Amino acid sequence: MCAVVKNPFLSTDARGSIFGLTASFVRGGNIVKKKARPSTKYEPFQNKARSILGFLSRQWGGLSTEQRDSWGAWAIDHPGTDKFGDPFIMSGFNAFIMLNAHGVYFWGGGNYGVLPPEDPPVSSVGSFVAVEGATNPGDVDLTWVELGNGINDDVWDIQIAGPFQSMGRKSVESRFKHVIAVQGATLLETITGLDEGMWYWFRVRYVAHDGQITAWHVDQATPKTT
Repeated sequence: MCAVVKNPFLSTDARGSIFGLTASFVRGGNIVKKKARPSTKYEPFQNKARSILGFLSRQWGGLSTEQRDSWGAWAIDHPGTDKFGDPFIMSGFNAFIMLNAHGVYFWGGGNYGVLPPEDPPVSSVGSFVAVEGATNPGDVDLTWVELGNGINDDVWDIQIAGPFQSMGRKSVESRFKHVIAVQGATLLETITGLDEGMWYWFRVRYVAHDGQITAWHVDQATPKTT
């Protein structure tokens, strides 16, 4: 399924994929398309993500030329990494969407910036450990060491993948889903209600209030049993 669209969402800046939608150019013009798939347990998140994308695309349309140029400059100074590990430069539009999508997801529609941030996040994950819970069956305890000093205006984004019947050799990126966000000054969390005897992957990253994110740190564990 695809639709031909006009500026600002599909301006010459809009290329690549985000939130399951792919922006590209064909002979008939700029299009956004998505692959039709059956409903899954991740659909509520996907619907929210698409709603955020639409909201931010409209906000981009209201930016001045100077504001758009500032996002383009920020993107040049902050290259991303593709799935092969190679650096790439995103467009100013994609930088605006990427950062503000995190801010809107965690703090609501009023939390988006018309200008890119000037300073990097104040913290990041130094190390991360997931272990069998100490208290109740079905618990897994998560602890992490930070590099910096987290603040309560920011959050730690915790995601989970599983259950799996055995310990995995590597995490399954496509299976992770958000489970909880804890305040940025917190360095531990207990995940409850998990299936005993099963294995889960966990990952954590720091999300600044301006939408900047840090690298994921990943570990796996099986919950406490009865």
